Order: sequence, then structure tokens, then C-alpha cells
Amino acid sequence: MRYLTAGESHGKYLSGILEGFPAGVKITRDYIAAQLRRRRQAPGRSARQAGETDAFEIISGLSGDITTGAPISLLLPNAGRALPPASSLPRPGHADLPGMLKYGLLNASLIRERASARETAMRTALGSFALRLHELLGININSRVVSLGGLGPITAQTAAAELLRARRAGDTLGGVFEITAENLPAGLGGFAQWDRRLGARLGAALMGINGVKGFEVGGGFGLAGASGIEASKKPLLSGGLDGGMTNGRALTLRCAVKPVPGLPGGTLSTDLKTFRKKMSVSPTSDTTAVFAAAVVGEHAAALELAAALLEKFGGDSFAEIEQRVRDWRKRTGKILNRL
Repeated sequence: MRYLTAGESHGKYLSGILEGFPAGVKITRDYIAAQLRRRRQAPGRSARQAGETDAFEIISGLSGDITTGAPISLLLPNAGRALPPASSLPRPGHADLPGMLKYGLLNASLIRERASARETAMRTALGSFALRLHELLGININSRVVSLGGLGPITAQTAAAELLRARRAGDTLGGVFEITAENLPAGLGGFAQWDRRLGARLGAALMGINGVKGFEVGGGFGLAGASGIEASKKPLLSGGLDGGMTNGRALTLRCAVKPVPGLPGGTLSTDLKTFRKKMSVSPTSDTTAVFAAAVVGEHAAALELAAALLEKFGGDSFAEIEQRVRDWRKRTGKILNRL
């Protein structure tokens, strides 16, 4: 299974193709719309999100509400977005400067168009299909934000207060989100080659989300300070992965998201045409991206886990896959339930 997205932040559409997805999976438009709404309405978003509806069009791959096994393609219009003017002033902390150097361009706006986190709306839409497949197989994938701007654990009330404080100060915040996947079959992934290891694959998928600067599985970096004896007494610290494979326990992943680099008050940059210092102002920046990134992370992880599941069990239809997963759980459960 694989997927591709295309389109720009202020272009006419975002588009996406999901290939290799099985037939017979029931998914409604309302289900996909609900996932997109979770991303769009996440805490910390800017007022510009009010202009987006995330209306979408399913082009292929479904008959009614049932997948057909053909490539699934979607279009997601960009509503209420005017093309920004050309700019030779890169925004510090964004893709602008390295992108301008890479492609020999003096227009940072052209880099921003594709590098924008707007593209993650399509990853969320495509990931909805994978999330639905997992649900139908009894696999539960969820996310939560565990820290915001160094504050944690957080509640809805403390998060709202911290976001309000940052917004009033013209500041932005980073944070950490956590993804859990429960009831995954054991044996997804592999150890025979480095790129078969599921942790590496999930790391690539989640580090590919805009603003994510760190990734860990289970105990993660905390395990570096533990002894082997201590770690052996706490098997949950493995986070559900051993040797690059799921071990039958809950999978736990965490990602660190940096503060949004665009500041309403501006940050000092250099105009690449004149080489004069100027302030790069971002009045429409989100206060934080961590809540939206958590939603995107669920869907990115769901896509990678679905690919690993299909590699393990094969099958072109949901009925085939469901039976094989049921048989596998019955067989492996005889061992796992005695550990």
C-alpha cells in the first residue's frame, strides 16, 4: 500500500491517491469529514481556519460507501485562499531559505506553497481510510497532547489558559503528543532489514509531519538512563515494539513538536535580493501546532500500520483480511495470554 499527495497551499485543490487499499471496507463521507474537522478545529489554530470548509470530492475507489480495491483518489478544494505576493524574504525556521537555495529561487512564496502544513489535510483524508480499516479489525488508535510549552500534564482548562497567554504575548508554543494503538496483531514489521523495522517506518511517517523534531517509542530516551535490570522489569517500556516488530502489547509513540516559527510580532530575517535585514511578520500563524499535529499523527501512523498489516496478512478484500487476522490472534493468543 502506498499514497501520494499533490497541490499547493493556495492552489485550486489538494489531491491524493491511496493505492493498494483492500476492497470491502465500509467508510462514509461523514466519517472522513469528521476526521478533517478534528484537524481543522484543533486548539491553537488561527482564525484563518474559519475560511476553510475541507469539503472534498471522492473521485475513484468507492462504490457507494464501500471500497472497491481500485486506487482511491480525492480532491480537497482550498477555499478562501488568495495567492500570496512574491517575497524574497525567507521566514526563519520555515522551509523558505533551504528551499530557495535548493531550487535557485528568489521567491519564498513558491516554497511555502508546497511546504505548508496545509498539505496535511490530505494526509488526514487518506489516513481516514486506514483508520477505518483498523477500527473494523478491532484496533484502536488514539492520540493526546501530553505537554504544551513545557507544561504537563495538561487539561482542557490549563491548555486554554496557556494558549490565551501565548496569544496575548504574540508568542507561539510547542509540545509533545502521544499516539497509542491497542490490539495490534503481534508480528507486524520485521527485523531482517533495517527498512523493514516498524519503528523506523513509523518514525519516518511521523517525522514527516510539519514541525515534528523528535520521535520516541515507549520509554524512548528515558531508557538511556535506566539499567538493563530496571528495563527488564518494566516490559511496557518497549512501547509495543521489539526488534522492529509489534509484540502484542499496546504501541506507544511520542513526538516533539517545535513552537510555530512564524511570530505575529515578527522575527529578523534577510532579504535575499537586497541582503538588508527586515522583519518577517506572520500575523496568521497558529499559536501552536501540537494539537493538530496529534490528529495528523494518528492518520500518518494508521497508514503505516495498515501497510504493515497488509504485508503480513495479504488479502484483496476485507473479508479475507478479517478472517486471517482472527485466525492469527487465536493462534498467537494461546501464547501471549500465558505470558
